[in-house]
Amino acid sequence: MSHEISSSEVGFRLSRDVKPFCYELQMIPDLENETFEGNVTISIKNTGTPKSVVLHQKDLNISNVSINSTSSLEAIKIKESYSNNEDETFTIVLNEELIQATYNIFLSFSGSLSDKIVGFYSSRYKDEENRTRVIATSKFEPTYARRAFPCFDEPGFKAEFRIQLVYRNDYNYNTLSNMNIKEILVDMPEQGLTTVKFEHTPPMPTYLVCFIISDFVAVSKVANRLDGKELHVSVYTTRAQKKKGLFALDIGVKIIEYYINLFKIDYPLPKLDMAAIPDFVSGAMENWGLVTFREARLLFDDKSASTTNKEGIVKVIGHEFAHMWFGNLVTMAWWDDLWLNEGFATYMQYKSSDAILPECKFLDHFLIEVLHPALKADAILSSRPIVQEVSNPDQITAIFDVISYQKGASILRMLEHFISSEIFYIGIKNYLEKFTNGNATTTDLVQILQQAYDNYNGIKTTDKINIEEIMKTWTKQMGYPVVSVSKQKLTYTLTQKRFLYNPSSNPSDISKSSYKWTIPITYITNKNSSPTIVWFDKDASNLSIKLDEPVDWIKFNVNQVGYYRVNYNQSEWENLLNILLTNPEYFSVQDRTHLLEDAFSLANAGELDYIIPLNMTLYLHKEKHFSPWVVAANKLKAIDKLLFSTKISTEFRTYVRDLVDSTYHDVTWNINEMEDHEKLNLRSSILELTCSIGHGECLEDVGIIFKNWINDEKNNYLHPDIRGYVYYYGMNHINREDNWNIMFERFTKETDAAEKMKLMHGLAGIRLTEVLKKYINLAMDENYVRTQDALNCLSSISMNPVGCYLIWDWVRENWLLLVKRYTLNDRYLGKLLPLITMSFSTKDKLNEMTDFFKKYPEAGAGSSYRAQALETVAANIKWVEKNSEKISEWLNQERNVFIKKYV
Repeated sequence: MSHEISSSEVGFRLSRDVKPFCYELQMIPDLENETFEGNVTISIKNTGTPKSVVLHQKDLNISNVSINSTSSLEAIKIKESYSNNEDETFTIVLNEELIQATYNIFLSFSGSLSDKIVGFYSSRYKDEENRTRVIATSKFEPTYARRAFPCFDEPGFKAEFRIQLVYRNDYNYNTLSNMNIKEILVDMPEQGLTTVKFEHTPPMPTYLVCFIISDFVAVSKVANRLDGKELHVSVYTTRAQKKKGLFALDIGVKIIEYYINLFKIDYPLPKLDMAAIPDFVSGAMENWGLVTFREARLLFDDKSASTTNKEGIVKVIGHEFAHMWFGNLVTMAWWDDLWLNEGFATYMQYKSSDAILPECKFLDHFLIEVLHPALKADAILSSRPIVQEVSNPDQITAIFDVISYQKGASILRMLEHFISSEIFYIGIKNYLEKFTNGNATTTDLVQILQQAYDNYNGIKTTDKINIEEIMKTWTKQMGYPVVSVSKQKLTYTLTQKRFLYNPSSNPSDISKSSYKWTIPITYITNKNSSPTIVWFDKDASNLSIKLDEPVDWIKFNVNQVGYYRVNYNQSEWENLLNILLTNPEYFSVQDRTHLLEDAFSLANAGELDYIIPLNMTLYLHKEKHFSPWVVAANKLKAIDKLLFSTKISTEFRTYVRDLVDSTYHDVTWNINEMEDHEKLNLRSSILELTCSIGHGECLEDVGIIFKNWINDEKNNYLHPDIRGYVYYYGMNHINREDNWNIMFERFTKETDAAEKMKLMHGLAGIRLTEVLKKYINLAMDENYVRTQDALNCLSSISMNPVGCYLIWDWVRENWLLLVKRYTLNDRYLGKLLPLITMSFSTKDKLNEMTDFFKKYPEAGAGSSYRAQALETVAANIKWVEKNSEKISEWLNQERNVFIKKYV
């Protein structure tokens, strides 16, 4: 019976009185018509006296609803049943109250596989004979299982799943799910159909369920369990890409063995599969026993994959496999503690990658890829706390962001350092064991870590710390502190305040601790290279540190392990500058990276004179490590974009070209196969900066390489590490439509996912307005660009100064088209707006944004991203007004004064 009700009648959270403990689920996809039907029996335990049962559904047609008592098999009379589309629920109203007992709920349902990329959906690809093949696959996190079958779609409702998949015999397909196959029944339930039954899963939430019906093939290998027994690991791909799964397979075996030995808790399932999906909305998804990936994030071909592509595959496998423990074995109780899943997985991906491939030095990437993006996102008023209350599906989707992932990982890194690695992993093991197959909260984690800390023999009673109280200051309030340092003789006095990129902002919310943090302050000096740690309590107005003897310099936040910034007085900054200029390797790579990033960020916020970070760049001709150069390149490119329409743009570009010139000639476009990963990563950063800043020789070089590539039909001689830059900057420099057409034809024919992404980005480099307009329309045509890639394509075009305003105008004119295609619940659509407006720096553009948001007030999962976009552009406007003249003065006068004094 159909019945529409308001959201006030059913709460957003389902009742805790009714809990599922087993699903008997049968799914029957029709790949030809792209529909599915199915049925599910949900065994529930009732501990209350409800007269109705509420569960989740979205876009399903539900029929044949019944409830039986498991003890008597007696049918419970149903008064009515109805859907609530607003709350995505399905309510079964009973004639009488349920008693405290167990029951079976049976529901039949049907739905569509087409026109979506979440839930249970269809995906297409071309096989070796250029035939279109259709597969059915799933993506359920965070709230999309309800689009596939009626269920209790919350992480706290963990249950066993007994899954059956039914498909047509003549497809020559096979099936995959979380568990291994138990039984295959041919011509069941009828002639021409095959039913595959899978083994029962351990208790798990609905968002981890996965099933795939495809003609994929596998490469397999054996990993060692904790007890020495075998664990079968496989990578599933389309038939033509089978060999491209071998690298991921080898990495997967090493990483799962690393985690098993690190946590000393075995991987509990009988197998671990990875599958490369042609159409996939996320980078990857940690379904227990069947991890799904975008093809470009899993498949590796050394002829097309760059060093960055290769490292990315290692990290994403490290991330998803960490979830087998953090998220799957132990699941957060509710989405407000999502960081327990994603923060841990993000942190562990660097730990595991660095452990299995130490020559790649993955931990050197942590600052630039994790910590710095978190600090940037967390320095605006529209940030949020790590533990964030969420009350609807859009808000749940939106918190899969920098705060949950990168800030969460950064706080864990800081926590591990101040309690020690040994105590950290003792606590983690205890946490995983205590909550195995259950749910946990942030409080549960910190309490267990506190117990591990208190019970550790090496800690003196006088040194004891309250981990829970410390962590509250980092997880329950948004933002982070800047610690200001002043000096009087041998005493350094530290004060703290919240760091904001726009310090004139007036925060409307005041956290319980009034934006004060308990900070683990670390420091080194020229007299003591071993870090000293002291605690800056949130309730203290300042912290005094008295040294025993005078020092030439002091450096706080050693290796930028702490989640805070440090600002010194002028003389202390100059002491640190002098070391960078005379002997930069006296500081670690992390400390050099940190000094650059803090100095530029503090100057950006008006907390430090821009002279300091600009002077700091003068040491870079001595820098051979990629990490400081990545920071410098990012900061200099950002300034270049903001100065682009000012009168000093040419002067600034000239300076950066001169600055990078010697390093450009060190790396060149020629790659020696014997180069280490540091050199390979350095080249990527330098080529990007040198080309983007308009370095004449660099552009001439890339133009020659590009023309040779255009004229080479086989186009297979370019090294993968330079290929992306050749495509984009070669196209940008040569700027010919006939060349663009040749590249587009190669893009349409390309089957390798990593290479296709490079070509897609390269096409965005052309500076011809009419060609870019054509490209925008082609980007929205699924015959050329997959739905999963179209938003990235629009973002690439917006990075081109010629395409920036074109994309903005197109998005405003076609917003409803984008909403229809992706829905407002899609966080990637929400992220598009701050991406394409990030370089705006005029009041006219800010007004256009405000008008656009007023015209389309419904933001869905993009609500916070709109706030970020407005805040960023407002800050850009102030930045240009405040800093352009100051930078001009430095370029024309103060730089020379400094060079004479120090260089």
